[in-house]
Amino acid sequence: MVAATLFWSGGRHTQQQASTVNALLGDSSFVHHFGYMPTATTDEDLRIKTHLAYVEQLLRKKEISGLSAEQQAMRAHLLDLLHDYRTAGVFPRNYDYPGERVPCFIDKHGNICAVGYLIEQTAGRAIAEQINASHQYDYLLAMNSEVVDAWVAGSGLSKEECAMIQPNYSGPPIDPNIALATALLGGANLSLNVINTLQIANGADSQLAPVLGLYTGTAALLLGLNDFIVEYNDPNLNASNASERTLAMLNVGLGTTTVMLSVWNLTVNKTRTSKTTAWNMYSYQTADQQTGVGLHWVKQF
Repeated sequence: MVAATLFWSGGRHTQQQASTVNALLGDSSFVHHFGYMPTATTDEDLRIKTHLAYVEQLLRKKEISGLSAEQQAMRAHLLDLLHDYRTAGVFPRNYDYPGERVPCFIDKHGNICAVGYLIEQTAGRAIAEQINASHQYDYLLAMNSEVVDAWVAGSGLSKEECAMIQPNYSGPPIDPNIALATALLGGANLSLNVINTLQIANGADSQLAPVLGLYTGTAALLLGLNDFIVEYNDPNLNASNASERTLAMLNVGLGTTTVMLSVWNLTVNKTRTSKTTAWNMYSYQTADQQTGVGLHWVKQF
């Protein structure tokens, strides 16, 4: 327990806290269960559930003979609630610190953290929301709150044990529909950009590629702009999903490029078609009954 506290510092964020699922225990829960460290692509809910199961087990095994019977009963009740919370699998997300893992007491959708849930179930939602108003993204050991301290005093848990429960949360996941649309449009636009570039350089009789490019490029551009429009119109989005913002910028950039190359291709090849050169050879009869050979040459300007 003493060693675990070395991970925590008085400030809100440290390098350890910004990447692990808990400020005190780090990712020891995941390593204990799976035998390796989680990565940036590890399922977020899996990390949280693994941590909560691990810390529940640690707290149930701890010697608590020094607690009163009332404290022991409340402690057991809270650990049962923690078990219920974990199995329900509804966790908050960090919408305001892109690229970091931080605690989030209650997120903008009303999803509550593990410690918040314990407080909500025993002291009421109003108390949980009061704490959230002042300490939404604070680490529990850094919360200077009489309300929090009073609840901890009657919980049968120490404040450090509550901090062991408190997960750090990453940002919201990318919408799978946006990811799929980006992948399909991105692949099509990259291919059409190559074809457009070759046709601009060498000429082409077919206008299929640039016409398709106008459609796919415009679709990608609108898909990307939609993310910025939604964020602008939603006052609750203080910071967008950083991953989706990156995809939006990619869609806007690639879509714009595809539209521009498609228009250029159509313009260049239309000009080439209108400026064609035609010629042919023919024979004719001269006045002295001789056969002559003529050359007919036409160039359109």
